[in-house]
Amino acid sequence: MAIRVGRGWQPKGADDLERGIQAGAATEACAPAGGGGAVARVGRMRPGRARQLVTAGLVLGMATAALEGTAVATAMPTAIAQLGGVSRYSWVFSAYLLTSTTTVPLFGKLADLYGRQRIYQISMLLFLLGTGLSGTAHSIDQLIFFRALQGLGAGGVQPIAITIVGDIYSLEERGRMQGVFSGVWGIASLIGPALGGVITDLLSWRWVFYLNLPVGIVSALLLKLYLTEQATRREHRLDIAGTVLLTLSVTGLLLAVLEGGEALGLTSPVTLAGIALSLAGMLLFLRQEARAPEPMLPLDLFRDPVIAYASLGSTALGTLLLAATAYVPMFAQGVLGGSATEAGMTLATMSLGWPIASTIAGRLLLRVDYRRLAVFGGITSTVGAVLLALLGARSSALTLSLVMGLTGFGLGFMATPYLVAVQNAVPWGRRGVATSSVQFFRTIGGAIAVAIFGAVLNAALAPALAPGMNANAALEPALRARLAPGQLSLLVGALDTGLHRIFLGFVVIAVGGLVASWFFPGGGAAALAHPETRGGGGEAAH
Repeated sequence: MAIRVGRGWQPKGADDLERGIQAGAATEACAPAGGGGAVARVGRMRPGRARQLVTAGLVLGMATAALEGTAVATAMPTAIAQLGGVSRYSWVFSAYLLTSTTTVPLFGKLADLYGRQRIYQISMLLFLLGTGLSGTAHSIDQLIFFRALQGLGAGGVQPIAITIVGDIYSLEERGRMQGVFSGVWGIASLIGPALGGVITDLLSWRWVFYLNLPVGIVSALLLKLYLTEQATRREHRLDIAGTVLLTLSVTGLLLAVLEGGEALGLTSPVTLAGIALSLAGMLLFLRQEARAPEPMLPLDLFRDPVIAYASLGSTALGTLLLAATAYVPMFAQGVLGGSATEAGMTLATMSLGWPIASTIAGRLLLRVDYRRLAVFGGITSTVGAVLLALLGARSSALTLSLVMGLTGFGLGFMATPYLVAVQNAVPWGRRGVATSSVQFFRTIGGAIAVAIFGAVLNAALAPALAPGMNANAALEPALRARLAPGQLSLLVGALDTGLHRIFLGFVVIAVGGLVASWFFPGGGAAALAHPETRGGGGEAAH
């Protein structure tokens, strides 16, 4: 447990917590045996009930962030049509992506220094502020700025929610609960696009943002009422220089790849210069982290093979997940000739396969070696990627859906062992930054890969585009009908070629993920757990 007496957060022994309970303290212990952690305040309420309410608050918080990433995409074309500025359409998403990615390690470190509760509330406040303001936007510039503010909060809400789950559930329970939270993302992926469309048609695109506000407020209130943490005074210094260097280098890299790579090409001097500057910034960041007394992203974490290979594997699975979300519907609609609804349904099986596999893996964690689960997931997702690369214009939408379901199943089997292993491998005081590092690598890998694959696709389409021809003609039924048969055949063929190259890239990434899982340390949950979470059945839940 941790006792509040001033600034900073320092774990204190669980024996003190037990004595407090025996003395009649109205608390529920949710702290690691021998280490610090969160405490659910229950008052006259049954302890188990308090933890259920905290969990409900975390689920609602994750749901708001997950739905924001899926429902908003459906509403944005209508929003842009009303606000204008179609040439800056990608910035509505890029601004959110930039801030939500670069702030993940920072919020993870702050959660370790100041406690999960305080930083979660601040993150949710920023997220809800950006959400509400996005709904009031009257220009494209305002919408971009408010989306950036929204992403700033999302960078804290998601990893800290997952970290709190690691705090309040025991070693035996974590795998099952992480599967539940994976299910939240799966459900959001399924209903988000349709929900965004219905809200936009019946109300307005602005209500896609507004309806998230009460859900986020309830989440914040549940944690405020039933989750409390206490701290011991400990002097510390924030790594401001490291924060700035990481933010600038990652932002520069994403800008160079997302914007320069798409508009100018990955080999243009401007794009290459931006990539070089961002890499220089990353080297300075690594130098700073090696010298800082309290680094934002402690490099010694990655000396632990559990965290090192989990980060590599998470990069691969995040890349496959985000890239498939971006390009598989395009294949279904542009090459196979399906409708927008049919294209979206090809991802539904992946969205179902992921949480199902994640839940199964969570239940097997205490009986099966972490590495075996990760390797099984790596093999399954690699087979799915190979089958995807073998599909062509004569393939059916059903076959594509089955392949994506297989791929999602494999990714789910990789995700849960990595996340739970990382949380178990570190003490309470480092769980926030360790969890956020996994989330960071998963997101940054996908963001960069999507942009690179976009440049690959543009290069394949360029020779097939006649003067004045719109590349979207292959995706829009009305535009397809206006093209001459020869033009349509040429355009669809070029799209098929470009996407086939991208799917071959999927295979390379999947193999990389399989290699990372193969070298992941062997051993079960207890064997790979930090001593703080190993004894006495993991964490004490009274």
